Amino acid sequence: MKKRILIVLPNDSLGGAEQYLRMIASHFKQEDIQIIHFNKIQGMDWFENDQNVPQEFMSYDSERTGLFKFVIRSFKKRQTYDYIFTSHIFVNSLIGFLLSLGIIKSTRFIARESTSIFLRYKGAKLFLYKRAYTLGYKKMNLLICQTDIMKKQLLDHFPKIGERTAITVIPNPIDLHQIKLKAQEDLPSNLPDNFIVSAGRLIHEKGYDILIRAFNEINKEYPHLKLIILGQGQLLEELRSQIKNQKLEEHVILMGQVDNVYSYFKLANLCVISSRIEGFPNVLLQMMTQNNNVVSTKCAGGIENIPGIITAETDNVESLKKAIISGLNKVDNLENRTAFDQFLKGRNISSFIREVLKLSSIE
Repeated sequence: MKKRILIVLPNDSLGGAEQYLRMIASHFKQEDIQIIHFNKIQGMDWFENDQNVPQEFMSYDSERTGLFKFVIRSFKKRQTYDYIFTSHIFVNSLIGFLLSLGIIKSTRFIARESTSIFLRYKGAKLFLYKRAYTLGYKKMNLLICQTDIMKKQLLDHFPKIGERTAITVIPNPIDLHQIKLKAQEDLPSNLPDNFIVSAGRLIHEKGYDILIRAFNEINKEYPHLKLIILGQGQLLEELRSQIKNQKLEEHVILMGQVDNVYSYFKLANLCVISSRIEGFPNVLLQMMTQNNNVVSTKCAGGIENIPGIITAETDNVESLKKAIISGLNKVDNLENRTAFDQFLKGRNISSFIREVLKLSSIE
């Protein structure tokens, strides 16, 4: 008999939390799976026309509207699931609250922390997140933290959560099979001969302003090198202004959202993550599958322990500049390939699922 699985997300964007849930959905696509997005914002197909992974959008207007529609529908249908998976704090809390009211039922509710809120937020927004923890986290059967630091911060601020919910640290998974397929697709024909690449939403936390400032210095030593940034977001115009003010229009390319990041990662001289704060950047693992030269700020716990990664301090132009130049000077860096492959082998999605089901006592 097929298992009934519910996956709930705010929208169909493809940040780290969404990519995690997409991997979960792909793994369980032969089961009776239901994927709910409160709102549709992406122009591309989440699963690229894979009809075996059904999705439902509560709204095409706003997440708030979709949330209310989801609650009303849940109240009317009173459905029961074998597993529920979520990975956004407010969604985690909402599902926990609905479970406590008996509006929905599930044998196991498996949630994941998507970021370190105590480092990332302040003021009213942090207050709202804290209320979310209080409201809905007590109904989880398993709460997954991406790093030991994330778990410690959570328990330091909310020690009672550990008394009522099983909390474990499981590093982010990666779907190596799907990545291999994507990496075999046709490569873009309009790429520069020499470039470094970064990818993610254009938001303050990603540190693209720091990256552009660092690249402005690097470009003086490497005048033929380009910087390509993949992604879209609220800081687009601000970053365009920064590029113009630093006279980098011919050297920095804001590519926008692309369907296949792996082509860019594969052909780049170097891949770079400039983030100020992350739960753990999934894109780091993706870069490691394609490129031997990867630079990352110490934006999440454990990055400095990954073999072969060149690290830089967060929010530090000079440190990031030195790390990138160090990577550019390692032309092929073939010794990293074995280290990266060995590290990634332990992060496959099947192993992740097995550990999650074991820890949540699912037979």
